[in-house]
Amino acid sequence: MEEEKTVAELTIYYKKQRLSSLIFDKQETADKFIEGITHFFNEKGKKRFSFSGEIKTVYTPESIVGQLHDYTEGNAKPKGTILEMMKIIDGLN
Repeated sequence: MEEEKTVAELTIYYKKQRLSSLIFDKQETADKFIEGITHFFNEKGKKRFSFSGEIKTVYTPESIVGQLHDYTEGNAKPKGTILEMMKIIDGLN
């Protein structure tokens, strides 16, 4: 199975409402973005904008097929989103 790839998802809130989400190649890039953009905020901006982040797995067709194949062969357990989907599917049967 190929190496797992991840990205950093940064969600931007304005007045506690979701404004947008951005995807970065890694957490350090997202951190630099926040550092740079908040440099331009005045006090009002600092109070009104907030951020949250999450590391997410990047799935390709090959990685999904590989995880499902490994699972059916008993070689590995799916994890993350794939595992949650498998639990739901299993519960339907």
